[in-house]
Parts: sequence; structure tokens; C-alpha cells
Amino acid sequence: MKRIRFVWKSTCTTCRDARSFLRKDLGAERDYARVPLSAAELKDLFAGRDPRDFLNPRSPAFKAMGLPGKSLTVEQAFALMVKEPNLIKRPIVVADKQMIAGFDRERLRAALK
Repeated sequence: MKRIRFVWKSTCTTCRDARSFLRKDLGAERDYARVPLSAAELKDLFAGRDPRDFLNPRSPAFKAMGLPGKSLTVEQAFALMVKEPNLIKRPIVVADKQMIAGFDRERLRAALK
């Protein structure tokens, strides 16, 4: 089994469920509810990936900020994630080069093989 990087929000029930599911495989983990992610850390986390794919359009914050239907630049996406971490899909699991947002047991099992 691979050791994984786990980025989560401790106040999120889905994140806590995923953390329990992955407990024995956890490597580095980061609770961004307690220690927010900086723009530099987000850029490192999403290196080679488009951060806009990891914005959560179902988030109340996304709707409250009037973001539905708006076209954002990569830099705007990073700035929004720093300003309002609730916009980030969660949890985020990084296993080797694969990144999974959300708690999908089958995808996580496959990524850990």
C-alpha cells in the first residue's frame, strides 16, 4: 500500500469519514481548517493541475460570492481558495501522481494499490 498525502477540513463530516477509511495509509496530512493553506502551498499542491477543477460549485460560499457562471483565471482561483477555504473540494488525496477530490472509496482503493 502507498502512503498518501491527505488535505482535509476537520469540521467536514465527509473528510472525517475519509480519514477514518484511510487511517492506516495516511502519510502527510493537513487540516486546513486549523492551519490554512497559503497561495504557495496551494500552488505546490496543485502543481501541474488546474486549481479551478478543485473549486466546489456546490459550496454555499461559491454561490454567495456570485461565482456560478463566472470564468476565473488560475490566479483568481488560488486567491479565492486562500480567502475562502470552503471553496476547495474536499478532502484531497494525493497518491503518487494521482489526485482525488472527495470521498470515493473505489477510487481511493484503486489509488492505494
